[in-house]
Amino acid sequence: MTAFKDHFSSRAADYAAYRPTYPPELVDYLASVCPTSNLALDCGCGTGQLAVLLADRFKCVIATDASAQQIENAEPRERVTYRVAPAERSGLPDASADLVVAAQAAHWFDRPAFYAEARRVGRPGAVLALVTYGVMRGTPWSTP
Repeated sequence: MTAFKDHFSSRAADYAAYRPTYPPELVDYLASVCPTSNLALDCGCGTGQLAVLLADRFKCVIATDASAQQIENAEPRERVTYRVAPAERSGLPDASADLVVAAQAAHWFDRPAFYAEARRVGRPGAVLALVTYGVMRGTPWSTP
């Protein structure tokens, strides 16, 4: 497993203030494809942009980030519990999560270890979702 490289702690407050959020339709879709909506695990949650939305559809959300400063700047929300933990070692019991999600964070993970953790904590039929922002496309421009 690779060591955690903390790229965001020094700017955690800015991250919380300026990071884009996610559409509620995403959360609705994720909840609709899960076996139940008891527990969602948000790995690499940053300051909780997706976790707070998941709380509208899941009974409990465990949101983890390896950065203590990110967790300290996370938005408090009923039904969301924030924990300092790497994505590869969530601390959840076996077969406990209906959804394991990483929003704009999986590229930082030791992915084989993360996938093993997702398999371990996911209950039968659980969903693993790796979420990213839409890819912007533009038309090339030229100067006259």
